[in-house]
Amino acid sequence: MAKKKALSRSGTSRRRTQNRGTRRGWRASGFAHPKTIQPELAQAVGALEKALGLPVFLLVQDLIHRPEMLPYNVIGQEVSNLFYTERNRTLVRGQKVALLVDSYGGDARHAFQIANLFKRFSGGFTAVIPRHAKSAATLLVLGAERLIMTEFAELGPLDMQMESADREEMLSVLDEAQALDRLNAFAMTALDEVMLLLLRRTGMKVATLLPQVRELVTGMMRPLFESVDVVRLTQVSRILKVTEEYARRLLIPRFEEEVAAEIARKLAENYPEHGFVIYRDEAAQLGLCPESPTKEQDDILSRIIPMLAEKTILGRICEAI
Repeated sequence: MAKKKALSRSGTSRRRTQNRGTRRGWRASGFAHPKTIQPELAQAVGALEKALGLPVFLLVQDLIHRPEMLPYNVIGQEVSNLFYTERNRTLVRGQKVALLVDSYGGDARHAFQIANLFKRFSGGFTAVIPRHAKSAATLLVLGAERLIMTEFAELGPLDMQMESADREEMLSVLDEAQALDRLNAFAMTALDEVMLLLLRRTGMKVATLLPQVRELVTGMMRPLFESVDVVRLTQVSRILKVTEEYARRLLIPRFEEEVAAEIARKLAENYPEHGFVIYRDEAAQLGLCPESPTKEQDDILSRIIPMLAEKTILGRICEAI
């Protein structure tokens, strides 16, 4: 009896050893934190590849600024270089791909470069947005042939951010670019309101009141206009224009030039804050023609979404060697 038990234990040990030897591990072809990809996520992404009929690459970036994630948790030079390196590893020239994007953005120039890599080298790509593609990530997905968004997926405005040395925080360039327009509008409104008030109260003619009203409003507005940093205003206006031009160029192959220019302008100028939420229905109103996922795709993306939290994954998921 003791011998049979020993043999049984020995057989169990051999099976465990064999299972450990054949157990599959997963990693990202570019970068991942944590380094090991959980099997459930790898399986779900594999299912998404079958549902789309395309290889799926990931651009998943968590905003948490952990040292081990930097500089890969925002779209920048290092991320752009990493995807360009994929040309020699997992990308195949002329083979279209899907890019699953879950990112709060980064640098517009590098987003433009990544989009063009997939357009030129792969011959085009489908952007899949399970949760959010904001700011420069919105710019990136404008280069896609198809845009698939879940019901609560978000795009964002293209008003890039700049660091403010005075406030030690990131500010939207649109705030500064529109400052002069807003001051001018306020001055004109003040002129009209003061004029109407004095006309009603004094009964005097417009020609008589105008010099006095003009002097009053000019004195009130002069300190505000003099506080505008013209050089800084020119810089931020140029940044905004550059981002808008990148968007227009990414959209042109898919849309006529006038339509592309209008969509780019709206994304750059029409929203009140940087974090403004643009859902799928509003993206459609803008003219971006987003698609809803199929029932199969939506079920897979619903499995994927909870597994994206606190992860940065760049590249294609592949078996660890």
